Amino acid sequence: MSGIESVWRPASMRQIESDSEAPEGFEHIVVAGIGMKAELIEPIDASDWNSMVAGLESWGDFPEGEVIIEETISTKRGLVLKLSSSGKFWCAELLPWGSDGRLRARISLAPESNSVPSGGYVFGEHDVILVREWTEREKTANLELETALQFDDSKVVNDILFRSAAALGRYHSAVESGRVTPPDPQRWNKRLEGLEARLRANTIWRAPHTKQTMCIPSLGDVRFSDLEADKDGEYDIRIGPPRLADCLAKPNCEFPAIRDFASLLHDLNCLHYDSRSQLDLTELRSSLIEGWRSTAPPQLCSEKAFYTPRGGVFFWEYEQMLLDVLEAVSHQSGKPEPAVSIIKYVPSMQSSMFNSRILAAFSYIFGFFSASSFYQMVLGNSTGIMPVAFAFISFGFFRLYKKSALPPEKPIFVAYKD
Repeated sequence: MSGIESVWRPASMRQIESDSEAPEGFEHIVVAGIGMKAELIEPIDASDWNSMVAGLESWGDFPEGEVIIEETISTKRGLVLKLSSSGKFWCAELLPWGSDGRLRARISLAPESNSVPSGGYVFGEHDVILVREWTEREKTANLELETALQFDDSKVVNDILFRSAAALGRYHSAVESGRVTPPDPQRWNKRLEGLEARLRANTIWRAPHTKQTMCIPSLGDVRFSDLEADKDGEYDIRIGPPRLADCLAKPNCEFPAIRDFASLLHDLNCLHYDSRSQLDLTELRSSLIEGWRSTAPPQLCSEKAFYTPRGGVFFWEYEQMLLDVLEAVSHQSGKPEPAVSIIKYVPSMQSSMFNSRILAAFSYIFGFFSASSFYQMVLGNSTGIMPVAFAFISFGFFRLYKKSALPPEKPIFVAYKD
């Protein structure tokens, strides 16, 4: 593409020869390096709309007739074109690495708004271009949040966080009625294992996960920059191109709603870190959690779904941090913060969870003693006080075990920095 900087390409990975098929008007590109490989498709002539869509199949509502490219914007997630057709302006987003094949399902199930693509173009099963009406993106949650954090305005920040998470909850309520499948902990753990091996990480995290973490048509990557305020001040989620990490580590499974929330939660960590805000991050995370719970299906955001020993939100935050590192490695852009600093506390957290299992073991042992004593009491070989005493002790150890789990509103580095 002459004259256009491909800022979405991994900067430290070199292009190698490719003989794979590409749609008419596009070229297939393979970049490799640092133990990674990525496949992309890019338009041969980004100034000719007709040549770009000639070999693609269209769906939904899209510009027809004479189409003029008014503006070309190069972003980290691909080209964005401002189009004009029949007196109407359109936004076309080119997906250099396509999508995971479930993009149109998300779009069809999402609540109706100007932030959701109205149509697009595909090649086979691969999404190539998303199209929607052009709107000036002036009022995003990201911009409002950055300003409020700079002034340490607690009231405004908490309000933005609550409304942002509520928007995500509304999306989850809409798509949950469309399709829900059982949890897939084996593949989730395997995916994390692959990321750790690729990055040669000195951390390991596996979790059994609860039944409450069902798979839905999840977004996978949610940022405050994806949340746009309407005239009433409510946020809508902008469904757009996936992140680079989805190309470097292609998902081979479906994900739970809490993964979307973890993505937004990690974005809060990043904004708070970059702004050097003095506001209490625990309080801010609490506002985000409350906002999500106010609109999301109760089962998807229950205490069991958040329960740390069973994965919870921290498992998915950890994945988001690994994806940040993966993208940084592909660009050789240095250590991404706060991801790298937070990951350092993961071993301490896991050690604490392992030690807390001793409490669970004691609870089980005294629970067994209680049941055994009750059986002996039925046989007439013991008094009634022993089963009750053992049951009380068992319950006490169980309560201590439950309380030892890190609550989701408390950041890892705050809980284990000492």
